[in-house]
Amino acid sequence: MNKQMSKYAVIPCMTPHIATATFDDRDHAKDAYEYLLGNEFLEGDIEFVPAAYGPQVVMNINTENERLAQEAVDVLRNYGGVDISWYEVGAGML
Repeated sequence: MNKQMSKYAVIPCMTPHIATATFDDRDHAKDAYEYLLGNEFLEGDIEFVPAAYGPQVVMNINTENERLAQEAVDVLRNYGGVDISWYEVGAGML
């Protein structure tokens, strides 16, 4: 069996990720936000979603790659976020 090589090169690309956490304390969320802005993250990549009830706020952080998503998770954890997760967005959609 003879396999032909594709004439198209496979180009590695960065896959976007989202890191997310819930904060019970809005001040802690704000502190995390300020830290992220000082460390490779852009204002437009960070989103706050207020909870329907109570003082909680959800923070979503859009990142270019897995490394930044993991850094965001570490920051969220260090500043008191709970229900922390991150996931890949749009895998295989190129």
